[in-house]
Amino acid sequence: MGQHRWGKPLKMVGWFGSAIALGALWGGVAIGQQTPAQSTGRIDAQTQAAMIAAIEDEYHAHAFYTAVIEKYGAVRPFTNIVQAEERHAARLQTLFEQYGLPVPPDTFAGTVAAPQSIAAACAMGIEAEILNVQMYDEFLTWVSEPALRDLFSQFRRVSSEKHQRAFERCQQRLQ
Repeated sequence: MGQHRWGKPLKMVGWFGSAIALGALWGGVAIGQQTPAQSTGRIDAQTQAAMIAAIEDEYHAHAFYTAVIEKYGAVRPFTNIVQAEERHAARLQTLFEQYGLPVPPDTFAGTVAAPQSIAAACAMGIEAEILNVQMYDEFLTWVSEPALRDLFSQFRRVSSEKHQRAFERCQQRLQ
């Protein structure tokens, strides 16, 4: 049993099992529920599900970091990373539009609570970034569209080399 980036359980039964679980967890689209990619002929349903999972992950991260900032003030690294999540979501939105797909709405804004301490928020950020790298590693085993591969590779690199390290520094600073 794996976990989604934000601690929700995720039964890892290959990508299809993950996509179905993600759809159920987020109230989003799981494979077989909606496949506009089939009508456009541009990307397959599995790749579309990866795009949906990625943008919903960005939305959820943005909501979490916003909740932390609202509760504790302008605390780094949350103030920097929340802006990165906005940019990531915008880049994904552009790809949805380029592929002729509807952009999933952000259903997380204002619905995510901050943890009881900044230290807990930093620890959650570390774990979330580790899980994010795992998610992109999985997508990169089968996504073939060059623009998506480039974007997923960049998001993976940012998670492992920048965001995770920033949360680790945050945690060390608070010990």
